[in-house]
Amino acid sequence: MEDFYDSDIGAQTADILVLPSSFLKTLWKELTEGLGLIKGQEAFFRCGETVGESLAANYSGDTGQIDALLNRAWAEAGLGLLFVLEATPERVVCKVESLLEVNVIGISEPCNFTSGCIAGVLKGIMQHPYSVEEDSVGEDVRIFIFKPV
Repeated sequence: MEDFYDSDIGAQTADILVLPSSFLKTLWKELTEGLGLIKGQEAFFRCGETVGESLAANYSGDTGQIDALLNRAWAEAGLGLLFVLEATPERVVCKVESLLEVNVIGISEPCNFTSGCIAGVLKGIMQHPYSVEEDSVGEDVRIFIFKPV
């Protein structure tokens, strides 16, 4: 009888690291306490942006269907349910429900990591940075408006 042990378990197969959701809260707390609220939130956004750019690596160069590419890359993030409401070269509007960030950091805080992650995916696909505006429309629902800068 053959051994059922899979020798590939634990082998690195991608540039993705799975962490518990509490890691986001710890990172946010350390950044905002260490750098101050404003600088900490900016750094948290950049952390999300870096993750988003990594997620978009498989889709760069293909700018045809921004909404479809964004949804595919976002599915790997596991940060919430993404709905692309508008996708034009001038702006991308997304609604995100069941936001992990709201659940671990709190409803009163902006979702800097999530908005950074989406901006990073867009940056990775479209090859230029995006600014973002966030609006809270429910306990764990946010609307994000992205514009190229």
